Amino acid sequence: MYNIIAESNDATVVAEYTPLYGRKQEYQSEAVLEAKFVDMLQQEGYEHLRVNSEAELIANLRKKLEELNNYKFTDNEWNTFFGKNIASNNDGIVEKTRRFKKTIFRL
Repeated sequence: MYNIIAESNDATVVAEYTPLYGRKQEYQSEAVLEAKFVDMLQQEGYEHLRVNSEAELIANLRKKLEELNNYKFTDNEWNTFFGKNIASNNDGIVEKTRRFKKTIFRL
C-alpha cells in the first residue's frame, strides 16, 4: 500500500498512499452538505423548521424560549428582553452576534 520514507513517534512520511477503502475524490456542494446535515439532525429527532424571514425567526425564538421556561412573555416584556439581550435596534450584525453570545453563555 505505501512505502515508509521516515517514521517517528509523531509522524510518518510515505512515498505514496493508496486508501484501503475507495474514498471518493469528488467534492460536495454546500447545499448537498447542508441537506445531509439536516437529514442527520432529523434522524436524531430535531424538527426542520423552514424560516423565510427575520420576523419568523424571532417569533420562533420567542415561542421556544417560552416553551423552555414554561413562561408566556407579554409583548412589552418580550420587546424589552429582546432589545436588551438579543438584538437592539441600533446594533449591526457584529454587535447583535456579540450580544447574543454574551447572553447565551451567561445563562
